[in-house]
Amino acid sequence: MRRNSNSVRRARPLLGTLVDIRIADDSLPALERAFATIQRVHRAMSAQDSTSDIARLRAGRCALDPWTRQVLERAEEIRLATDGLFDWRAGGYSLDGIAKGFAVDRAVECLRDAGVAGGVVNAGGDLRVFGSWFEDVHVRPPRSPEVLRCIGSVREAAVATSGCAGLVEPRAVSRRMPASGVTVIAPDCMTADALTKPCLLEPQRAGELAARLGARALVL
Repeated sequence: MRRNSNSVRRARPLLGTLVDIRIADDSLPALERAFATIQRVHRAMSAQDSTSDIARLRAGRCALDPWTRQVLERAEEIRLATDGLFDWRAGGYSLDGIAKGFAVDRAVECLRDAGVAGGVVNAGGDLRVFGSWFEDVHVRPPRSPEVLRCIGSVREAAVATSGCAGLVEPRAVSRRMPASGVTVIAPDCMTADALTKPCLLEPQRAGELAARLGARALVL
């Protein structure tokens, strides 16, 4: 990894995980705005918060944050592109499988707008690297969590890794056993985050499904 000598790092609990932001500048105001952006996504799209847009959708109300509508539109595009293997409605309406990636993307956009030269936003393993920054990506195979495997270095890319724990099958058909884990590399984190679920469900098609959305998949 190559870092600016003035790089700064901050982490906060958001989105049900620890969000870690590192930037190649010493702009604390930019960091604060990035965390505020993530907090907005957290408030709007939390499946557990009784005041979130998800709660409103479950109650049949349609007054939604514009960002929630944007995520819903992208979720539908990904549902169609993955033959229904990704479906936010499965399991009682939840954007947990895509909102974290969206939050990372919005934080990166915020940092870019502030003139930050490069950095990485990491939300519990869903990360995006931008600008001048390089990041070595390490994953823990679900069946060997004590092993930390480096899968390479990325720049201007997003990476998301998921395991099969809590995986929901959105289609009422029997299929092969899911993969124990998968890592997806994509141009944006929202796409990478969402694609991990279809690639887990049909690991034999992971490469094909990821390629449909300009991404790559590594089955663990």
